Amino acid sequence: MDLAQMIIHFASTFSVAMWRFLWVLGALVGLIYVGNSLMRMQRASRFPGQNPVTTGDILPILIIGGLLLNLSRFINATWNSIGIGTVTYGPIAYSGAADFGRFAEAINAVLTLASVAGGVFFFKGVLFLKKASVNGESSQGADDSVWRAVTHMLGGAALVQITETIDSFRQSFSLFW
Repeated sequence: MDLAQMIIHFASTFSVAMWRFLWVLGALVGLIYVGNSLMRMQRASRFPGQNPVTTGDILPILIIGGLLLNLSRFINATWNSIGIGTVTYGPIAYSGAADFGRFAEAINAVLTLASVAGGVFFFKGVLFLKKASVNGESSQGADDSVWRAVTHMLGGAALVQITETIDSFRQSFSLFW
């Protein structure tokens, strides 16, 4: 078995498992965020001497938890804001790969792995967004979590739809290969 066949078999099994893992992890982290926020509100109202909890403290975390619970729809909405079409989460069959002959399947496998990496980057961007919204966690200008979050989310959405991104770059810069 050569390297190309190994990549093809790995990408076909890994992408399906990783997308499922990412959806479950998003739902789990989203439920933890929402649960912790609700517990924080409950403790603040129940025990005297606790720090007061305002809507501005809790609402962003609840929204981010909801976005993580619906991660696939959030990726789709982000992609629709920068591109066109519905996001697909599975093996990629890029039409431009046919120009590379016998390496077409290997190129599609690598693009599938890049698409999965885009999903991971998007998830990481949402986690950065949570870090940016938490009150009191300031980096004193050393790190801007909001821009890191936006960059990870937009770049991740572009990687998830890597075939459309490649075609857009090819048309924009008149590239031919």
